Amino acid sequence: MNSGLFLQRPKARETFPKRNQPETEKRMARPEGLKVLIVEDNTLFRKLFEETLHNRFPSVEIHEAVDGEEALQKIETQHPNLVFMDIRLPGENGLRLTQKVKTRFPDIVVIILTGCDLPEYRQASSQWADYFVSKDSSTAKSIFTLVESIFPARV
Repeated sequence: MNSGLFLQRPKARETFPKRNQPETEKRMARPEGLKVLIVEDNTLFRKLFEETLHNRFPSVEIHEAVDGEEALQKIETQHPNLVFMDIRLPGENGLRLTQKVKTRFPDIVVIILTGCDLPEYRQASSQWADYFVSKDSSTAKSIFTLVESIFPARV
């Protein structure tokens, strides 16, 4: 299994709902730029990650959630384009939450950002997540590069 930063984008899922093009274009063409949601229960990591992203991308709107319930509520109200999702969360785990998010909002990019870099987590996340990033082996620069590659005109 590749131990590098990125898990390649998964191939299209046969059970994946078709995208609603007008809604997709509306969501992805927000003039105000990129909106990010960080779903992470570790307060110190979440705050440091938010600060790091904000310092590199000052125009990006960043929101935070500590668990699945709060994350779904913020996705409904804040309409992020990008979600950084931890796997180990209180209540519902990040893998199941990612499946819910991608089923309801298929155009939101979900990056699993976790310290649990196990082959079974990489495999499970490849079913729904767009990218997999290990907290232990990634750098701020590599995460910035990933964000810039996904949303080149927005950051």
